[in-house]
Amino acid sequence: MYLKWLPFCLMFLAIVGITVGIDIGRLQSLTGWINSIPFGDKCGHLLIIGCLTFLLNYALAGRKLNIGRFRVLLGCTIVAVAMTVEECSQIWFPARTFDLIDLSANYLGIALAGFIHRNGNVV
Repeated sequence: MYLKWLPFCLMFLAIVGITVGIDIGRLQSLTGWINSIPFGDKCGHLLIIGCLTFLLNYALAGRKLNIGRFRVLLGCTIVAVAMTVEECSQIWFPARTFDLIDLSANYLGIALAGFIHRNGNVV
């Protein structure tokens, strides 16, 4: 049962480490390389956040949450809230820049992960 959480936890820790490194200005070579690829930053947001969301939905066994008359995957909701807070927090870090398109790429990754989870007979 707890083994389901291992992939999510490892990915989460890697993302936190990279985010902190960027926030304190220690990963300029990585960000420079990613930014040299056309749409590299946006594709990175979509893929990384999509994978994180998929792994969380898997760990949560596809648990759903009622929001009004909608039933949404809990993992998608958690990641959407966390990514919104994280992207907005970039306003206060000199080495970071708030970007609505990054946030949109995050949301698209979350939506794709939810779609794959629901339609891929996962869990």
